[in-house]
Amino acid sequence: MVLLAGTYAFRGTSTEDVLRVRGLVVVDSLGHERVVIGSPLARVSSNPRMQGAEGIVVLDSAGRLQTAIGYNTPLIFRTGAPGRRVGAATGLTFYDPRTGGERGGIGAMGDGRATACLDYGTKDKEAVCLAVAPDDQYGAVIVNGTPTEEAFDRIVMFAAADGSGSIKVFGGKQNRSGVMLRAGKGPASVTLYDSTGKAISP
Repeated sequence: MVLLAGTYAFRGTSTEDVLRVRGLVVVDSLGHERVVIGSPLARVSSNPRMQGAEGIVVLDSAGRLQTAIGYNTPLIFRTGAPGRRVGAATGLTFYDPRTGGERGGIGAMGDGRATACLDYGTKDKEAVCLAVAPDDQYGAVIVNGTPTEEAFDRIVMFAAADGSGSIKVFGGKQNRSGVMLRAGKGPASVTLYDSTGKAISP
């Protein structure tokens, strides 16, 4: 069954037809929304998780989001509660089929930022990200601590527009020892850190 929302019109040519609508909802045999297309999505669906979003959303039979493509895709935590992003982005978001919580995505923001991230499954925490800063000031690969650690950015590769670059590798939990390599601005350097994260060499 297919439901249409808004006005629609066909413009025929000898080879194709064009359908213009404000929204489209595909439901399963029990009437559950499974695919929703809308601009905005809130105009088409009563699902509160879609507020502010535009594009295409795929849901499971329980109403949990599975995939979203478009603008300002919904941020959903493992608990099912909606969240607010640092800014609206255009891109793709995918969700955990077990909980409906966000597990990762790729997006570009109006300030020039672009990211691609994968999230941990047992904590609302990014696991690994690729990031490009506004105005191309840097590109980075970031690996955060695991869900059982408070640590973030344990492993980072960073290349800046000023020609500098760095690689950081740190331990987590009780042993936070690490190493930092820097190059591109002055002499290259290596700094070592003890188990508490304190620098022990220049």
